[in-house]
Amino acid sequence: MKTMRKVWRYVAKYKKLLFTTLTAMLIVQALGLLSPLIVKSILDDYLIGIERPWYEVSEEQAQVTYQDRYFSQEDTSDHAISIVIFEGKYYFSDTEVIRGQKNLDGSTLTIIAQNGQTESYQVSRLSRQEVVSFYQPFVEPLTFLIILLTVRFFLQTIFTYIQRITTSMINVNIVRDARKDAVRALQKMPMTYFETEPAGKIANRIISDVGGMMNLFSTIMNLLVNASLAVIFAYIGMFYLDARLALMTFLIFPVVYVWLKFFTKRLNKIAVKVNEQSSMITAQLNEIINGINILQIFNFRKQTEDRFNKLSNEFMQEKVKENILHLSIGWNMIRLIGALVTAIIVLYFGNGYLTISGFVVSAGIIYAYNDYLSRLIEPVGTLFREIGNLEHARVRTDRIFKIIDGDQEDGSFEEIPRFVGHVKFDNIWFSYSEGHPVLKGIDLEIKAGQMVGLVGHTGSGKSSLMSLLMRFYDMKSYDMGHITVDGMDITTYSKRTYRTHVGIVLQDPAMFKGTIADNIRFGQNVSDERIEEILREIGGSKLLDKLEKGIHTVITRGGGNLSVGEKQIISFARAVVHDPAILVMDEATANIDTETETMLQEALEKVKKGRTMIVIAHRLSTIKNADKIVVLENGIKVEEGKHRDLLSKNGVYANIYRSQIKTGEETI
Repeated sequence: MKTMRKVWRYVAKYKKLLFTTLTAMLIVQALGLLSPLIVKSILDDYLIGIERPWYEVSEEQAQVTYQDRYFSQEDTSDHAISIVIFEGKYYFSDTEVIRGQKNLDGSTLTIIAQNGQTESYQVSRLSRQEVVSFYQPFVEPLTFLIILLTVRFFLQTIFTYIQRITTSMINVNIVRDARKDAVRALQKMPMTYFETEPAGKIANRIISDVGGMMNLFSTIMNLLVNASLAVIFAYIGMFYLDARLALMTFLIFPVVYVWLKFFTKRLNKIAVKVNEQSSMITAQLNEIINGINILQIFNFRKQTEDRFNKLSNEFMQEKVKENILHLSIGWNMIRLIGALVTAIIVLYFGNGYLTISGFVVSAGIIYAYNDYLSRLIEPVGTLFREIGNLEHARVRTDRIFKIIDGDQEDGSFEEIPRFVGHVKFDNIWFSYSEGHPVLKGIDLEIKAGQMVGLVGHTGSGKSSLMSLLMRFYDMKSYDMGHITVDGMDITTYSKRTYRTHVGIVLQDPAMFKGTIADNIRFGQNVSDERIEEILREIGGSKLLDKLEKGIHTVITRGGGNLSVGEKQIISFARAVVHDPAILVMDEATANIDTETETMLQEALEKVKKGRTMIVIAHRLSTIKNADKIVVLENGIKVEEGKHRDLLSKNGVYANIYRSQIKTGEETI
């Protein structure tokens, strides 16, 4: 119910469609109630109603003429005759016959009643025309009932269509809304979420698991609403026909409840495993596709296939368990019970009615009662058949709501003045997990407009310090220190507001589907002319000149049609277009050639004016002209100063610089 309440948040937006669906369901079930009663009337009152007593009447009262005699079932007289159906043939008896077991020997009909009474009658077989004559009074009412049955069929078809189309409309709408909310929520998720969840698994939740909401809603509507209405209307018909048997059927409900509870408990465990393994298969496929070049280069084919096959086999085993559960104690067992119930109905009415009220009554009753009981059993069968889908849908719905209702960052936004750019780190102690600090007492002040370089070996804490500044992570209760911009703690603002004036250029720039202009503009209202101007300012002229469509060139998946340097230029232009007061370059020149680096060096001299620049340096040549350089070692600030001053100290920085000079490289 907790899960359904969450889904209801989306369904409630479409109350008119829901009302239409429920109304259509009600009409369909009501029409279903009429069908067996109409067929019963056709059988008992007309097709076999010919066996009811006929009375000899005057010509004016006659319904049927037979051998110059006049008969009617509507008026009574002292003399009654019978039409008897035996083995598909029709016989005329000049006297009224009793009801019981029939036997025909020549023209003598013998009937043995239930109480043992035996009577013999002289009968004559009716010709086809004479049979038609006796059925003539029934033609008009039979025609009406058949038309009524046909109209009922068409109405049921129409309202079933309305029910299904409105249900489908609700489904597609709630799936669309949930996907939109999931993507919106995803952008507010803390970075820790993306560290623990594989990208493929997250994608599977939004693409596939969101369909669980649709399945859950459809199954709930089918089981709770439609099935409940089917049971109610079935019982109305059953009580109308035979109240005793209707009451007896209530005995099965406690058995079904215990049975279903046991079945659901076992199924739930399997459903959780199946859905988790399905997500893991998607995640592993995502890894294989994204890393296919590495897998091929290192001939990791067999190991990759073995890992994937192992996961697929585990998924298959759980699915087999689920199928066995359904076939053993699930919907397959319900089908067997349904067949047994049909046999019991025939036996019940056969013993209780055929020899008492006669075949005239029992044929229609048996049909109608069996129809109603089938409608009663069908929801139970549907319940066991759909309970698996229900469990899978519930599990998948819970998973998508872990994104939609998961821990999210403050997404509020307000316009604030552009930062001046004065950054201060005050005694920063930070840990990704409690008790394991990666930054240890960092004190650092960066004045507005300064260019500062961060240097250190891998794992020294450079990126962690910048992640705090970018607010990819916030200080936790077991951390210490404060980060301020222009004297204000950065947590004063919402992350969305704060990041308006902060930009970053990553080592591995992200390229998105669209044109070069789309990737640079990135939502900003900037003209094409201004984009080209910025690209040329930072040295992107060569890129523009070689592309026939210029900034309107479409970027392939992941920027595959661009070099690493070209992607970095685009990423750099993107940051410039957004004109941040504080710009972080996270080893942005690590993967580019010397020529491109020289070009960006020249561009930096232009871009750094009017903003604070923090450069995480892989190549020390990038920060030679920085206002100051900060050296980190194992999360501790060990040196700070200008390039020449640090070299003269002959410390960590000098060793790093000399090692690059010695190897003829400017990378570490």
